[in-house]
This record gives sequence, C-alpha cells and structure tokens, in this order.
Amino acid sequence: MDLLFTLIKTGLVMGLLYGLFAYGLSLILSVNKVFHVAQGATFGLSAYIFYTLGTTYELPVAVAFLGAVAFAVLIAVAMQYMIYNPLARRDADPMVVLVASLLLVAFAAYLIEFIWGGAVVSTLVPEWFHWQTNIGYVRVDVYDVSVLTMSVLLFALMHVFLTKTHAGLEFRAVGDNPERAQALAINLDRVYLRSMILGSVLVVPAAVLLALKAPIHPSMGFDLLLKAVIALTIGGMGRMSGALLGGILVGLTETVPLYWLPTEWGEFILFIVAFAFVLLRPTGIVGTRRKPRKSTSSPVPASVDESAEPADPTKPTSVH
Repeated sequence: MDLLFTLIKTGLVMGLLYGLFAYGLSLILSVNKVFHVAQGATFGLSAYIFYTLGTTYELPVAVAFLGAVAFAVLIAVAMQYMIYNPLARRDADPMVVLVASLLLVAFAAYLIEFIWGGAVVSTLVPEWFHWQTNIGYVRVDVYDVSVLTMSVLLFALMHVFLTKTHAGLEFRAVGDNPERAQALAINLDRVYLRSMILGSVLVVPAAVLLALKAPIHPSMGFDLLLKAVIALTIGGMGRMSGALLGGILVGLTETVPLYWLPTEWGEFILFIVAFAFVLLRPTGIVGTRRKPRKSTSSPVPASVDESAEPADPTKPTSVH
C-alpha cells in the first residue's frame, strides 16, 4: 500500500511538471496557430543556462533563474523573427512550419552538446532544497511542493491574465479571429511576438525545477516534449486547462499501473491511453467538438458562398 501511495504522488508531480511544460505550447498554439514543438529547444537551453549560472559561476538560484528567463525571451524573439515570420511571409505550408520547429529541437540538442559536452551534468543544489518530510504513507520534498505550487500558481495567473487584462483579451481575440481583431486595430505582429515570448517564458520553471531534481542532458528537451504533446492531446489542444488535466492524467497513467505491472510497461500503457483519446475523443477532455464537414454531394443553401474556403486552423492566418 505504501508503494501505491508513492506511485500516485510521483504521478501527480510528474503530471504537473508535464502541465508546466505544456502551458506555453498551449498558449502559442491557441494564439499563433503554430504547433511550437521548438519549445523543447527552449526547455533544454534554459536548463543549461540555469546550470551555467548556478553551478559554473555559483550565482544564487534566483539570479540563475532570472538569467534563464532572459535567455528564453531572447530565444523566443529570435525564433519569431528568424523562423516563423519569414515562413509566414512565404505562406509556408503548416507541415513545413512544423518541420522547421522540429529541426530547431534537434539543432538545440547538438548546440548543447557542442558547448557543454554530451555527458550528463548535475546542477549545484542549495541546502534548503534537500528538505523533506513524511505525510502519512508518502514522503514529500521541496521539489514536490515546488512543482505543485508553481503549476497551480501559473495556471491561476494565466487565467487572470487571459480573462481580466487588456493584453490577455487581445491574445484571445487574435486566437479566435485574427481578421476581426485586426479590424479592431489590434497589432497582430505585436500579439504574435508577445505570445511567443510569454509561452517560452512559461517553460522556464519546469526546466529549472527538473535541473534541480535530476541530472540534465542534451536531449532532455525532446524527452519531455513528447509527454507534453501527449498531455495536450489528451487534455485538449490550445486550452490551458487541457494542459493541466492532460498532464496529470499522463503522469498517473505512467506510474500507477506500475503497482501491478513491470516497470517497462509504464509508457506502453500511456501510449494505449493516448491512442484511445486520439481515436475516440480527438478534441481531448475539455476540447469542444467540431461540426462535421458537409458532404460535397449535398446541396448548398443559396445563402452560403460556395467560393468561400473553410479556414485551416493549423495554418497562420496572417503574417506574424
């Protein structure tokens, strides 16, 4: 029974970490209509910047964290102006944009290996981070509390930002209908850039917490990216609540079955659950079901413009 409670706790913490990673993915997807898998590159590079500042130069954790945030901002601006804007101006196919984003993840892994080497490295952990206690059958440490606090706090702050602030309402307006938002004098380029920056910054807490907990390596960004994408698929693409719920479900699905099954079966069960959601509920837990496409053989009402093409939700609707 102790093992079961421990697995549940581990699954919850891992799921909240996946949710932290997926928050930025969800925001950028909902506003920019870009599946920004290069978030994995931002995650890996931010972790190594934190390692360099906090371990190599022995700066305080807070300073190292702010340095990682600043670097994530620079990465976001560079990706927007050097990758996504040129592709949007050339009206690139969404699949080309996705491939470019994937190439950035691979490039970042090789860049990390070139600068820091391919060996696994460990971050210098402050003394206070070693605190732990027992709550019932479960051992809880600072890492667990930090992941829980940061995940819930950022979720609440993003909810307030998107629903109560002028900038957040601009994000939602552009995500819902870019043409109408532009007609209301909203600067699309500015919103796209701000969304990319904020989405990239949101991944830094996950990178820092994981760097404090476990050794880091060049391919760590891609490893966590896969779980975050599955979390978004299960929870609901482009929704912050979907990222949170999907992450928790992914974490529990990975760990709880290990109480009855061998360790190597954890990811297998996760992939089965992910396939079930893809086939049976492709919109995810909190996603809204889309209207089915009308048959081309069915008559079209006279009030409908037959020349109008349906909007492609995966394709940027405007030059970023």
